[in-house]
This record gives sequence, C-alpha cells and structure tokens, in this order.
Amino acid sequence: MKTQHKIVAMYYEIKNLFEEGHAKSAIARRLGLDRKTVRKYAAMGEQELERMIERLSTRTRKLQPYEAYVRQRIEGCPDCSAAQVEDWLKEQNPDFPAVSSRTIFSFVQLIRTRYHLPKPRVSIRACEAVDELPYGEQAQVDFGTTWMRDHYGNRIKVFVMVMVLSRSRQKFIFFTNQAITTGFLIGALERAFVFFGGMPRVLVFDQDAVVLLDENHGELMYTHEFLRYQSQRKFRVHMCRKADPQSKGKVENAVKYVKQNFLRGRLFSNLENLNQEGLQWLERTANAKIHGTTLLVPHLQWLIEKDYLQPFEPLPMEPGLAVSYGVRKDHTVLYHGNRYTVPTGTYQGPDSQVLLEVKDGFLHILDTKHTEIACFVLESGKGKLIVNTHHRRDRTQKVNELKQELIPCFTDTIQAERFLGKIRERFPRYVRDQFQQIKKTILGQDLKLNDQVLNRCMELNLSSSGEFSSVYQWMLKRKETTRLEAIREYVPQLPVGQLDQILLMKPHTSQISDYQHLIVP
Repeated sequence: MKTQHKIVAMYYEIKNLFEEGHAKSAIARRLGLDRKTVRKYAAMGEQELERMIERLSTRTRKLQPYEAYVRQRIEGCPDCSAAQVEDWLKEQNPDFPAVSSRTIFSFVQLIRTRYHLPKPRVSIRACEAVDELPYGEQAQVDFGTTWMRDHYGNRIKVFVMVMVLSRSRQKFIFFTNQAITTGFLIGALERAFVFFGGMPRVLVFDQDAVVLLDENHGELMYTHEFLRYQSQRKFRVHMCRKADPQSKGKVENAVKYVKQNFLRGRLFSNLENLNQEGLQWLERTANAKIHGTTLLVPHLQWLIEKDYLQPFEPLPMEPGLAVSYGVRKDHTVLYHGNRYTVPTGTYQGPDSQVLLEVKDGFLHILDTKHTEIACFVLESGKGKLIVNTHHRRDRTQKVNELKQELIPCFTDTIQAERFLGKIRERFPRYVRDQFQQIKKTILGQDLKLNDQVLNRCMELNLSSSGEFSSVYQWMLKRKETTRLEAIREYVPQLPVGQLDQILLMKPHTSQISDYQHLIVP
C-alpha cells in the first residue's frame, strides 16, 4: 500500500475512534501512534487532508538527482546490494547528502520496482551462532578470487587476502594479480599487523597450500617459509576445514562482503590503485558502518581491542622474509608492473621461484638458497623491462666458434673471413643457421673446389648460404661434365650412351668382415 493510502486509512480510523468518544491517549495506544500524531489528524479537515496528499504525490525525493546513476549501476550489476549502492554514491559524490541507510535502501527498492530490475536470488547457507571471543584473542584469514574488467573490457583475475579481528570485526584487505604464494601471505600479514596496530594471539586458516603442506591424522606439516615466519612472530595457528562457518565464518562472510560490496562492478586500473581504493573503502564503509551481527561499529570496537593485541614491531628485512615470486619463461620477474631479468637458467619450469627483497631503493633477487643472483635500482612507472646484460646468454660465442671452423676450409682465409662477415652483416639474426648450412655444403669436399666457389660468390657479390650452395652445385656439376667430356676424347669408338653407362659404373667393394676370419687366428 502506498504512503498516501496509509495516511488516508489512518486519518479516517482516528476520526472514527474520536467520534466514538475515545480519548486521544487511548487512540494512540490502540493504533501504536504518537499522541501528537493523533492530535494532528483529529484536528485536520478533509480539504487539508487532500492538500497534504497532493503535496506527497508531487514531492521530490532527496535522492532524485541520483536516479539515473543508480539505475545505470543496477543495470550493470543486477545483484548489487543497497549497501554497495550507498558506497558507490559516497565514493563518486563527495558532497553526497547525509541520509540514513534506510533511505537509500528504500530508494534502491523504488528504482528496482520502477524499472523492473529484480535482484537475482541467491542460496542461503545455514549455520549456528558461536560465542564471542575475548578482545585480542583471534583473527581469521582467508583468500578470495574474482574477475574484474579494465577500462578496455579485458578480464583481469584478482586475488585478495582478507583478515578480520574476531571480536571487533575490524577488517583488512590486500590485493594481488598473481597467484597467492607463501611470500605474498607473509607480506600481507605484516601489512595487516601494521594496520591493526598489533598481533592477535591466534590466527585461523583453512587448509590452504600456502600455509599447510600436508596433514597426517592431525599432525600438521607447514610450508618451510611459513614455519620460519611463525617462529619469529610467536602467534598460534588454528587450522580448520574449508568452508567451515563455525570455525571461520567471520572471514568467509568478509570475503563475500569484499566481493559483493567493493569489487563487484568496479573497474581495474592497476594494483596500486586497487589497494589504495580498498583502504579507503575500509575506512568509509566496511569498518565504519554498524555490523549486522554485533550491531556495533567495527572501528569503534577496534579502538578498544587494539590495547589487547600483542605488541608489534616490523621485522627487519631478512632473507627468510623475502617474498616469493614466480620466474617467467623469458627469465624475467614481474614486480609492481615492471619486468626484471634474472640469469639464464633460473627458469626450470612453471614452479620456478625466486625471492625478492626491497631495501634502500634497490630490488634484490635471491635464489631459493637465499643467495643473491641480481640487484636493480627500483624502477618507478609501469611496463618497463629492466635488463642486466650479464644475464643474457652469450649468443656470439658459438657463432664465432663456427666461423673459425669454416675459415680453414678455404685457402684464401682473408677472403673467406670477408665473405662470412658479409653474411653476418646481412643476416644478423640467422647467422648461425647460415654458417651451419655452408658447413654442411663443403664438409668433406675438395679444398680447390671450395676456393673456386668462394671466388665465384665474391665475383658475383653473393652473400648467403643458399646462394653459396647453388654455386657449389653448379660448379660441381660443371666439373663432372668437364671430366666426362675429357674421357670421351680418348675413347671415341664407343657410342655416347654406352660410354656414359661405363663412366657411371662403380666397382664392387667388399666388407672388412669378409676377411676377418682369415686374419684372426
């Protein structure tokens, strides 16, 4: 029923009860209204009621200027929540009016009804409530994965670590666009402890491979890197099963909250901006609004809980705390949008890893044994390739060796070196293939013929292995033809065809094995 209909029904109900002799206080108690409201409608005439209804039907809503924007966002993201729309409005409009969340919810529902934009149904998982833990006792950690779109419509896969203090519900998030590793987790935990101003006594994880290698009937085997970090930080670890709402439902709901309220419908520009926007969202929305379960503001509760957290001092940059990064096939490591080269041979397959440290403006790259293999000045900007020429294999060594093998195959070594140099200048990228083809052509051939071919190529200004091979075949055929013509001059009495057959005949050859039984006693 519309608001106008409710007002009309309430007006006539108050009038009827008042005419029956009921007191205004009794009417207010019976209808659940304020006594001032009853007095107002009891004194109102029908003409005044009509004018009020007319004003209500033509009134302008506070959020009316944002109708087109809200409709556009709902059409682009049909399953967005009213809370997410509220955050979008505050993010895009610094001068957004101070209205309650209920007002925004009603406005979103009005837009959905007016433009037929129903919210898709989602399945609801049943779980049980658990007791609240003491301040500073526990934090829950989980990971999420989602796809975003950039400004060009390309799909970008984004990973996020979410950490929630179990008592205050204060949240921290950290994003990456690479697969989550133990090194990334350690770096994200360090940032979270700085954000919270201390460490909880217990961290809750599910059985994720970045933390746990294996479980043998309750005996947990942690990854070496995480075990080393835990021994330095002195927090306890509680491992639970995946998707267990009783054990880590707080952080599971927080991951869903990040995906649905912050990430959904947001465009990806770069990782640095996404993390900055995430911190602003935490301050503006996630930690600033009343929590749906505790009915308390997480940030205000955190002001109490931070005094109960364990003291936190950032660990020095030691090899054990270096962050793991994957090595690409082209022997580069991607760090903050730039590619840094590593020595050839570092890549040994898809699981190849190196350790990265940032210290005093330098990026140090270590192998898995914590030995430094590269060091670069940290570059700003994005999309750069930072190369250490010592990392690239020496492609000229084998080419030079191949050239030195070819030169002695000719009498005039100076002319041979000049010819091979012309090939190298003409085919810088394929010089090795060119030299190998020439080597294959002249291998085991007569030195005199090699010289003739070389001289002919230099006369005709030819400079490729294909041209050299063609000249070689032509001169070899010409040499054979000259030999046959010379033989025919000495045996003219035989027909030409029969002479050619005789010249092409090869004598029968025996195998050494035929005589071994005669030689060996």
